[in-house]
Amino acid sequence: MSAAIALEVSHVARHFGGLVALRDVSFKVNEGEVIGLIGPNGAGKSTLFEIVSGNLAPTAGRIAFFGRDCTADPAYVRRRAGLCRTFQKVRLFESMSVAENIAVAVRQCLPPGGDWRAEVASILDRMRLRAQADRMSSEITLADRKKVEIGRAIAGYCRVLMLDESLSGLTHDEAEELINEILALNRDTGITVIVVEHVLSVLAAMVKRLVVLHNATVIADGAPGVVAHDPVVIEAYLGTRANSLR
Repeated sequence: MSAAIALEVSHVARHFGGLVALRDVSFKVNEGEVIGLIGPNGAGKSTLFEIVSGNLAPTAGRIAFFGRDCTADPAYVRRRAGLCRTFQKVRLFESMSVAENIAVAVRQCLPPGGDWRAEVASILDRMRLRAQADRMSSEITLADRKKVEIGRAIAGYCRVLMLDESLSGLTHDEAEELINEILALNRDTGITVIVVEHVLSVLAAMVKRLVVLHNATVIADGAPGVVAHDPVVIEAYLGTRANSLR
């Protein structure tokens, strides 16, 4: 049986006055996939994330979530349906502990009748934050702050997780550890993952498929090794470093 289509972006465009941020962007993400979304600065990645998550309306086009048109749905409706995201800048409640930060999200997102304490404990274990649970969020490392952000994103009910540069600012070892936890999350729960990242060699080791944005539209969609040798991608994004995705 073929996998369900978790997310379908169809001919999406977004204009800001005379500025074209996105133009005829289309791609599909199958349930259970881990894909990367890459592109140079200004390619439209952040605008696309805002549109898919419901924080920004498209000028044209359609977003479907597990076959249902959600283009007109506000962000909170998509979140309740399981379309979740993180943000480039991690903003925790600094006066709260790690567990309390996660509890805020859980109590907002857990379906009625759910055990919020059990859900908090499960997320702490899944993100390997149990030892940090009682520490103030202002006292933990950037790597752990990113784990808390992901933990809050998956709280309650998550079917698709959109990660916006979750690896940026981390050391090689920290990034490798977080990648392993993201892949374990995908493997153990079946959550579909879409990752925006600029560290291409790291991303290529994490995903089996890359969607490349450039000049507001998709210029490539395929396996990292194939994308790395696409002349259009090399010219637009990688320059002469065609081996950087290997």
